[in-house]
Amino acid sequence: MINIFLKIWNDVLISNLFNFLIMLLLLGWIFNKFKIADMLEDGRKRIEDSITTAKETKENSIKTLFKTQEDGVKIEKEAVEIIEKSLQNAVIVGEKLVEDAKIESDGYSKAVQRTIDTNIKNLKKDITTETAQKALNMAKNHIENELKKDRSLHIKYINESIETLKDLSL
Repeated sequence: MINIFLKIWNDVLISNLFNFLIMLLLLGWIFNKFKIADMLEDGRKRIEDSITTAKETKENSIKTLFKTQEDGVKIEKEAVEIIEKSLQNAVIVGEKLVEDAKIESDGYSKAVQRTIDTNIKNLKKDITTETAQKALNMAKNHIENELKKDRSLHIKYINESIETLKDLSL
């Protein structure tokens, strides 16, 4: 029985060895036919080139990052300078506007004061004229009442008027 078992085991081993050799020949033929070794080498080179390109891209990106950071700092400084200049200009313009507004306000104040003075003068003149007119009317009414009371005053007033006219020589 062991002989049979060894015989079977021997046949299996020979069969497996034969299958293994056929498989090696078939794989060798496939490798040569399809040039798998070249394809693997090409793949390896592409991967190696990709890694090299990635490293170069990384270095370039780092350089670009540093340059961008430097540019960012420069831009920030320029922005601060622009803001400071803008603030200075805003202060100057604001002061100029305030000064112009004061000048314009003074001009308006003077114009208003002149208008008020003119109106006061006109009102005084109107009041004086009205007062004088009322005084004349009162004097006229008084004289008329006095003349009605005493008719002899007519001659007296006429004589006084003539005397006054004589004194006014031309």
